[in-house]
Amino acid sequence: MVHIRKAEETDRNHVAFCIAEGFEKDFSILCKDNQKVADAIAAGLHMERFYVADVQGDIAGVLAISDCNGRAAGVEKASLKKQFGFFKGVIAAFVLKEEFEKQLAYPVTTGYIEFVAVRKEYRRQGIAAAMLRESMQLTNYQEFVLDVTDINKNAIKCYTSIGFEEFKRIPEKHGKQKGFQERIFMRYCCR
Repeated sequence: MVHIRKAEETDRNHVAFCIAEGFEKDFSILCKDNQKVADAIAAGLHMERFYVADVQGDIAGVLAISDCNGRAAGVEKASLKKQFGFFKGVIAAFVLKEEFEKQLAYPVTTGYIEFVAVRKEYRRQGIAAAMLRESMQLTNYQEFVLDVTDINKNAIKCYTSIGFEEFKRIPEKHGKQKGFQERIFMRYCCR
């Protein structure tokens, strides 16, 4: 039985590990050890913005809903340097600052969904869809926006099945190195 709930402070390390595992390919440039990645990003998570899929006490998946007033994660340079070493830690801080902390240009009525991740052993069980549906109902936003890479076909299928619709594509800088060409932006309007 999956229970979707707001994340609690005691979930911090589990949320960080779920993100590290869910975005393993993205983080692998810095470090291939998911636990190290989790330890590096845990301090920067703003837990009040996260929701978790709890399966009998095990965090199976996470997502965050941010808005123009704040994002779900920040960069903690000391933590990144401690886990990745000085040089990689500085690079990680530079790269992640843009990805994690960039101000959102959406109105206050729009929730921005980010960090959708499901642990490997729980994938393909409908957990991401359940997290999206239930977490969106727990907020007061009038619409939701998210972005997904063009190669993440499973996520696109999941988002479309819930009612998200594509509204723009942006070519990715250094797409060849990152392994994808475009970011697809999708919107869900509450009715």
